[in-house]
Amino acid sequence: MTTAPIDPVCGKPVVVTDQTLTTDCAGEIYHFCSRACLEKFVCCPGKRLDEYLFDLIIVGGGPAGISAGIYASLTGIDTLFLTRSIGGQAWDSTSIVNFPGFDFITGPELVDRFRQQLFDSLHLNHQICGVTAIEKTGRVFWVKTEKGDRYRSRSLLLVTGMKRRRLGVPGEERLRGKGVMDFHALSADRYRDRDVAVVGGGNSAAQAALGLADEGARVTLVTRSYRADNYLKEKLAATEGVMVLRNRDPLRIEGESRVEVLVVRNQDTGDEEVLPVEAVFVEVGLIPNSDLVRELVLINERGEVEVDRNCRTGVPGLYAAGDVTNTFGKRILIAAGEGAKAVLAIEEYLKKSS
Repeated sequence: MTTAPIDPVCGKPVVVTDQTLTTDCAGEIYHFCSRACLEKFVCCPGKRLDEYLFDLIIVGGGPAGISAGIYASLTGIDTLFLTRSIGGQAWDSTSIVNFPGFDFITGPELVDRFRQQLFDSLHLNHQICGVTAIEKTGRVFWVKTEKGDRYRSRSLLLVTGMKRRRLGVPGEERLRGKGVMDFHALSADRYRDRDVAVVGGGNSAAQAALGLADEGARVTLVTRSYRADNYLKEKLAATEGVMVLRNRDPLRIEGESRVEVLVVRNQDTGDEEVLPVEAVFVEVGLIPNSDLVRELVLINERGEVEVDRNCRTGVPGLYAAGDVTNTFGKRILIAAGEGAKAVLAIEEYLKKSS
């Protein structure tokens, strides 16, 4: 099997096609994943990203991070974009109906457009890897990745979004990956003609139930508090193959090697009810991914980074945007707008501090 060439700037494997970006240096052909990496190499051959002092490092690749990356590239800020994956929570959305320009689009489709715009159309330095630490020394931010690399910048934007909350019931961790699942739109078709449960009462739970039902699963939505938007409730009520059980508390998940049963308590009667299912999708809310800056900035009781209206934290040069912050409204559209606003504020900060 042929090994994919490695981009000498960002370290990312490159799939070679007729359109692959290449250059000849000292008789050797180099391949690049993006025009940004090619231009960095041509400017300073052999110089890697960890040797630069960037104007801005963006940590996170959800809607806020992607929007920030777009604006940073268009405004000419020398930026490094770091993320473990592209799309964030948007990836799991089966239907997005409030994004300008689209009457309807799925999360994976929107994320694919994000990815194309970031890496194919714009000149943006990037590394697809997780971040393990953020520090500040003097006026310089240091960011360490899970690969062990360290990058420097004059400013930093945290757009790490949120992570899934767990049920905390017996059997959940033991059977994780063996029927206890997080919902992903692209894998919903695995459960055609199977009985599954979705636990949660918000929009993400409703969308998961609809996505599974659309692929032919028999879905029981188990909810303690039914908080989904009305249009989603109406769609669930009209969808064959979906049953909504309100006022239920999950008690435990049972099974030998895989999920076999979800046991819940009826809040109205106090009785335990046994639901034979092959999978349990946990959609009970999200927790901000703020641990990276917990020692640097103010974190509120919900785990959100406290920012002002210009996305500034209390640390000069350190900004945050999107769902990781205390900004009202956890929506894709709001996060994208906050990411763009943060970069405009950072542009002003860099001009004043230069």
